[in-house]
Amino acid sequence: MHEFSIVQTIVQAVLAELKKVQPSRLVRARIVAGELHQLVNANLTFAYEVLTKDTPAAGSRLSVRRMPITAECRQCRWRGKIKGTLFACGRCQAGDIEITGGKELYLDSIEVEKECPS
Repeated sequence: MHEFSIVQTIVQAVLAELKKVQPSRLVRARIVAGELHQLVNANLTFAYEVLTKDTPAAGSRLSVRRMPITAECRQCRWRGKIKGTLFACGRCQAGDIEITGGKELYLDSIEVEKECPS
């Protein structure tokens, strides 16, 4: 399950950002993940819960925005989403394509609530 190593890096980035907005409580961390990574949402969520336990991010949620696999055909210049497991042009069916999307994987944003001093 490669999700744990990926989420570990995300949690480190989240905690670093959270330190900059003290005092606050993390509500949600949002990531963008391209479909080429083949990440399983349940595994991401489980890893996030385990890795944020006993940290300032404990109790927050992880949201994942999926990015489709997109390509451009080098022969006919078609651009679009790749459907299914066959990586071919959606117009001329050529296999000479350049993958242009679906490789993304990054922390997009964090949502925090400022804590009022008591």
